[in-house]
Amino acid sequence: MNDTSTTRSGTAAAWVIYVLQLLLSAVLALLAITSVFMTDSCGSVSDEPAVCDTDYFGAVLFGYWIALAVLLVLVPIAIVRASRRGRPAWLRALGGIVVTVALTVGFVMLMVR
Repeated sequence: MNDTSTTRSGTAAAWVIYVLQLLLSAVLALLAITSVFMTDSCGSVSDEPAVCDTDYFGAVLFGYWIALAVLLVLVPIAIVRASRRGRPAWLRALGGIVVTVALTVGFVMLMVR
């Protein structure tokens, strides 16, 4: 394989990974709605979790959604820039998946505190 076909296959792989990230983000955003069930114990215990504060709950949920949306905009830009500069674009797409997972872990940690 010559250098051009390697770059094209890397770019194609990057777009496939990005589509997977897009689907993963959509599923995670919908599943995040179920975090409202974490507020079921509110008012029944003396040491209430942070999610019982509606401002906190809304800020964390909408912040998570906004972060996923921003990532879905930034990753294609990174893919295009990397492919135009001859750098491995699939690394940027893989980084998008890693950041999506990290955002989800952060979201869950903030919701259970």
